[in-house]
Amino acid sequence: MKNQQEDFNLLAQQLLTEGLSPKDFDDSSFFSLMETLNARKKEDRAELVDPLEAVKQTYGV
Repeated sequence: MKNQQEDFNLLAQQLLTEGLSPKDFDDSSFFSLMETLNARKKEDRAELVDPLEAVKQTYGV
């Protein structure tokens, strides 16, 4: 939990540095900010693979 709190504080610092107002930050949901913090890059998300394309690649259709 301590790491998550530190991650949250780092995110807050970065967002405030980039111009987010403290009020906007305080009005944000903790859980939505944590989802933002834990977002994965597109290339790291296996579920973005098109199922039809995966079948074609697997079976050479």
